[in-house]
Amino acid sequence: MRLNTIKNFIKKNILASFLAFACISAGGIFTSCGSTKAVDTSTLGSPEDFTRRLLSNGVPVIFKQNRGSKIIVLRLIFEGGSSTIDKSMGGIEAMTLELALHGSESYKYADIQKLEYEKSFSLSSSSGRDYSTAGFVCIQRDLAEVINIFTDCIMNPAFLESDFNKKMQETSSEIAAKKADPSGALGNAIAKVAFDNHPYSTTTSVTEESYPNISLTMIKGIHQSLLNALRLKIVVTGNFSHDLIESLVSELDGTIGQIPRKAYSAPKIPKIPVSTNTVRIANEQAGDTGYIAGLFECPSRLDPNYIPFAIASMYIDDLFFSQVREKAGAVYSINSGIIGGKELLGVISIYKASEKKNLKKLVCEAIDSFSEEEITKKLEQYKNKYITSIFSSSQTASGLTGSVISSLEYFGSESAYLGRADQVAAVEAKQVVSAYKKYFEPISKQNAAQWIIVDGEENLEEYEF
Repeated sequence: MRLNTIKNFIKKNILASFLAFACISAGGIFTSCGSTKAVDTSTLGSPEDFTRRLLSNGVPVIFKQNRGSKIIVLRLIFEGGSSTIDKSMGGIEAMTLELALHGSESYKYADIQKLEYEKSFSLSSSSGRDYSTAGFVCIQRDLAEVINIFTDCIMNPAFLESDFNKKMQETSSEIAAKKADPSGALGNAIAKVAFDNHPYSTTTSVTEESYPNISLTMIKGIHQSLLNALRLKIVVTGNFSHDLIESLVSELDGTIGQIPRKAYSAPKIPKIPVSTNTVRIANEQAGDTGYIAGLFECPSRLDPNYIPFAIASMYIDDLFFSQVREKAGAVYSINSGIIGGKELLGVISIYKASEKKNLKKLVCEAIDSFSEEEITKKLEQYKNKYITSIFSSSQTASGLTGSVISSLEYFGSESAYLGRADQVAAVEAKQVVSAYKKYFEPISKQNAAQWIIVDGEENLEEYEF
C-alpha cells in the first residue's frame, strides 16, 4: 500500500541514478510512462493468506501465501536503517550486511557462490533510511540448505580482512565515478541539501566524507548492534503447507530466535523542512547539459491527500512531457516523484536540460496549465495507472515480498496494501484538484520549491531559478 515509487523513467533517469537517495518500492506513487491497464488483484491474496508466528525471543515471522509458486523468498528486516547511524558513518550498515553474506565460519564465500550458481539461489541485502534487509530467494526444495547458509552468515559472519579491503577498493572507485557523473553529483547534493540536520542526512551508501571513517572493527560493531531481537522481523513468501510453516519456524527459532533482546529506541523522524534557496553545482562532466531537481512539500503516507497528490502528479507529468519535453524540446526527460522514507519530500527531476534561461518558466507554465475539466475527464485512466503501479511488481515473488515489507513498515500492517485499490477507486476529481492547489500550484505561484542545478560552471548562472 504505501509503498512509495518514483516512476520508471529511463535507464539513466536522474532518480534511477541515485537509488540510494530516492524512495522506491512496489505500491508506488508515480508512473508516467507506459500503457494504462487494469491489474487483476484477485490473485494477489487476502488478509487470510497471512500467517504470523513468534520466535522464542519475540521476533515476528510473517508468512505470505503465494499459491502455486515454487519459489521461497525470505527477508530479515532490521528496524532503524541508516537513521540510527551518525552521518559521519554513512553507508556502513549497507557494507556490513553485504560483507556478512560473504561467508561465515562454516561456509566459505567461494563455496556459497558455487552453490548459488548450481542451485540458482541468491543471497542479498539492502539498506534503507528506515529499515534494512537481508535475505534469500531459492527454489522450495533447497530451502533447508539455503536457510542454513543464510542464518550462519547472519549469526557468524567471517568478516575477513581481505574481503573488507576489496570492498573498500570497489567503494572508492564507485565514489569517484558517482562524483564525476552529473547525475551522481545531483544525488549527492540532494542528500546533503534536502536532509540537512535531519536523521535522513545519514546516507545509505558510503560517501567521500564517510569513507575514511569506516574500518573492519566498526563493521563488526554495527553487526552486533543489528543482532538485536527488538529490531528484527521476518517476512517469508511462498506456497506453504501448515507443516512447512511449523518446520521453518522451528528452524528459525534455533538461530534467529536465539538473538538476544537489547536496549533499542527507534529514531524519531521529524517532518523534512523545505528551503527555497537555489543551489548551483559545477560539474565538468555535465558539459552544456543540466541535471536539476526541485524539492517541495508533499503529503505523508497517512495523509488523506496522499493518493490525490499521486494522481495529480501523474497528470502533471503528462503536462511536463507534452509541453516541456515535446513542444519546447527543453529537456530529455522530466517527471515528479517523492524522496524520503517515513517522511517525504516531493521532487521534480529534470534530466539533460538543454534550455537554461527559460526552463523554470516552461516548468511553471506546465504546472499552471492543470485543468480541472481535463483531470475530471481522465480520472479513471489515472486511477488505473496508479493501481497498476501498486500491484505490478507484486506479480513476482520478490516484488510481492517487497510489497508486504513496505506495507508492514509504513502502514503497520502486512496486508494493508491489499486495500489500496479500493482507496484509489474512491478518490474524486475535487480531491485531486485540492491536492494540486495545495502542493503543486505553490511551486509556480509562490516559488515554494528549492532547486538544485548541476551543469558546467560557465552555464550555472544562466538558469533563472
